[in-house]
Amino acid sequence: MEKEYKKNLISRFITSVAMIIPIVLILTFENIWIFSFVVSFICIIGFYEWIKNNLQDKLIGLFVILNFGLTAIIFVSFIQSELISPYIIFLLVILNTAIFDSFAYIIGSNFGKNKIALHISPNKTYEGLVGGLIVSLFYSYLICKLFNLDFIVVIFLILGCLFAFFGDLFISYYKRKSGIKDTGNFLPGHGGILDRLDSHLIATPLMLLLFSQIL
Repeated sequence: MEKEYKKNLISRFITSVAMIIPIVLILTFENIWIFSFVVSFICIIGFYEWIKNNLQDKLIGLFVILNFGLTAIIFVSFIQSELISPYIIFLLVILNTAIFDSFAYIIGSNFGKNKIALHISPNKTYEGLVGGLIVSLFYSYLICKLFNLDFIVVIFLILGCLFAFFGDLFISYYKRKSGIKDTGNFLPGHGGILDRLDSHLIATPLMLLLFSQIL
């Protein structure tokens, strides 16, 4: 058991490092073609996993995944701001969701007692949700200070956490209906692309739409 745990931990670490590469490319070059390729690749694999696992309502899956990809590409293509690059905004939104998701899981796993949606995602707890929101609040405040952004950004990012939570439940609902835990093994130690994309599918497009109104 311990040997398997260490092996999984190593796989997760290697995969996490590999996932940093496209982020570095995006930040370094801020090139729409590189960005579009990365986002399109993620969406194609995500929808492939939806079909491969025979998740129901394929048109809904296609719409949600396509909306995520197109909104991201359109946002970085057309938004112009002297304050902050749209590429950085996109990554800050993604990071906010990842931080919320991670800390909601950590806090919920250690202190969670009150289940939110037992029949859809039994590991989700109110304690984890609140804990994730509190950590995201600190993150949002730091982002505002670092980039000299208006306080409304804090509100946007907290709303993003709630969108992320419902996005996670959305994918969990379809996975549970199909009787699967992970949608694939494309990301060793993490599962499939769709397993990592779940919280971002609804949160990212809505967040980018909100940010487009203030930039």
